[in-house]
Amino acid sequence: SSDLWRRWFDENEPENCPVPDYEDRIAMERTLGSFLRLVLVRALREDRTGIASAQFIAKQLGPRFTAPVSDTIADTFQESGARKPVLYLLSAGTDPTTMIDELAKKRKKFPTDKVSMGEGQEKVAREKKRRCLLHGRLGYPAELPPGD
Repeated sequence: SSDLWRRWFDENEPENCPVPDYEDRIAMERTLGSFLRLVLVRALREDRTGIASAQFIAKQLGPRFTAPVSDTIADTFQESGARKPVLYLLSAGTDPTTMIDELAKKRKKFPTDKVSMGEGQEKVAREKKRRCLLHGRLGYPAELPPGD
């Protein structure tokens, strides 16, 4: 059995391979089977957790929840409002600052109010948010470290 587990562990895409000793149970369990597969991948092949999670979400909730968002900042802005803010979850290396500033220039709402978030910036952020709401300006936190 350890040879089967070693082969599963060494697979390029273990999340798509039968799980030794558990595949029958995974197949029989309609509600927990795919979650069990995800847990095993997370426990044994952490490098594949993101892909396995996306597969789990697509299977449980549907592919629209894992499809990449291709809305432009302008499209997103059209759906937002003063009391309906936009939240961007960014991955390392992404920075929408330039695109937001370009949109602000086109809409004659430039310069934008940016706040470098960190210790002691809460008061500054609240004041800039208040001014943005009063004057219809664009504002956003900048330079958030990944994971914050």
